[in-house]
Amino acid sequence: MQKILVPTDFSHTSAYGSSLAAKIASFLKAEIHFLHVINLPSHILLTEDGNLFEDGDFDTSIPKEKLKAAQEKMPSWQATYAPLAKTDCVFGHVNESVLNYAKNHSIDLIIMGTHTVSGAPELFNHTHGEYIAMHSSAPVMTLKCDRSDMEVKSIVIASSFKTDDIPDVAMALALQKALNAKLYLLRINTPNDFMADGKVLNNMSAFVNNNDLHNVEMAIYNDENVEDGIVSYVAKENIDIICIGSWQRTGLNKLINGCVSADLVNHAYKPILTFKLKK
Repeated sequence: MQKILVPTDFSHTSAYGSSLAAKIASFLKAEIHFLHVINLPSHILLTEDGNLFEDGDFDTSIPKEKLKAAQEKMPSWQATYAPLAKTDCVFGHVNESVLNYAKNHSIDLIIMGTHTVSGAPELFNHTHGEYIAMHSSAPVMTLKCDRSDMEVKSIVIASSFKTDDIPDVAMALALQKALNAKLYLLRINTPNDFMADGKVLNNMSAFVNNNDLHNVEMAIYNDENVEDGIVSYVAKENIDIICIGSWQRTGLNKLINGCVSADLVNHAYKPILTFKLKK
């Protein structure tokens, strides 16, 4: 049984993730977990078992009220999107709590709605979706609009294809198989990162053979940068889900070297599945 974690704050954005998770879970025969995190200010501490630390110095009545309200909302959310889902409401900090829950419950896939950000705020106030995608060991799927009526007919795995295999794409391949979707293997050639077609196609063919794949199309696309190339190709072929590996670059390393998967999470409106690449 595969396990899908869906963080929710009961907003329209969270509903996007919950609807898509319900659709994907039905194909994968997966178990859904809904998690709501009551975000705490830094001065309020937790005990080892996740309860509020009561020392009399800080007023904990507001977090307690928020927990009660969330617990009252959760059954309706569960009934709307996945009546058999497991649910939990916890105190903590959103990013850390989601990552810890995924690790402690052996989650196979995290699905969450996200907001679009750009410009200066993007550098200093990353979305939860980007942060979790950049730190999660489990694959993370993000989306920015309602995809409840989406029929997944095509999936693209975008990669450099500099080697003959790509690690950690089991979830992408499971989705292709479960949804009977066409799979595209995509390499973006840029002026700063060019690779001969013959080498790319040889590596793609090896990937297909190593994973016993069917219904596959190989593509090489030229653009000024990788992100624009992926977005252009996806629009051209009307692809439903984008899958891309991440080296999970963060901080100064990301600003200097860039991170295409993070950029896509923040900017693209198609569902994005990111998976951790092995260093």
